[in-house]
Amino acid sequence: MTYIFQFFTMMLTAVFAENLIFTRALGTSWMFYLVKRPKEVVKYTLLLICVTTLSGLIGYPIRGLVYDHEYRHFLVPMVYIGVMALVYIAVYFFIKKVFPNEFENIGMNLGVAVFNCAALGGLLVPAGERLDLISTLGYGIGMGLGFGIAVVVMGYGITRLEYCRVPKIFRGVPIALIYLGLLSLAFYGLIGHQLPT
Repeated sequence: MTYIFQFFTMMLTAVFAENLIFTRALGTSWMFYLVKRPKEVVKYTLLLICVTTLSGLIGYPIRGLVYDHEYRHFLVPMVYIGVMALVYIAVYFFIKKVFPNEFENIGMNLGVAVFNCAALGGLLVPAGERLDLISTLGYGIGMGLGFGIAVVVMGYGITRLEYCRVPKIFRGVPIALIYLGLLSLAFYGLIGHQLPT
């Protein structure tokens, strides 16, 4: 029972308290792409959850081997990049074999879902905090869900901003970044983080 509680606690923490977009600004460039294509958000979120969960599962024992090494700050990211490459190959051939009709549509999103800073950051945060396997898997799933929720929230906000009278110089990406910054501050305030002094 404690493992289930620990899993869901880490998942909810990754979704809300440590959302990769709102707290670390990881994956914002791809988020702006997905905001314009709402039909691809679910596919990308599922791929991101699959990649981070499988990479966390495979990389957890390898992480333990290199964590006591002198150059662990260089080795742990390289281990996870290698694991993500293996997961990419496995998921690529799995989708090509099982879902051949959807392969063209999913194939483009797969590369971006695997090789981006949000996926790598979602793996390095549990590694840096030395979380156990259950917490790492919960964090991987929660990170993907949190990314999808953040894209939906940003998409809603950006469509609402299109109806506002925004000065010409702030239209487009500048107002979206201001909106993202305000949302990040709101999340920090709700969660109770203290800003550095």
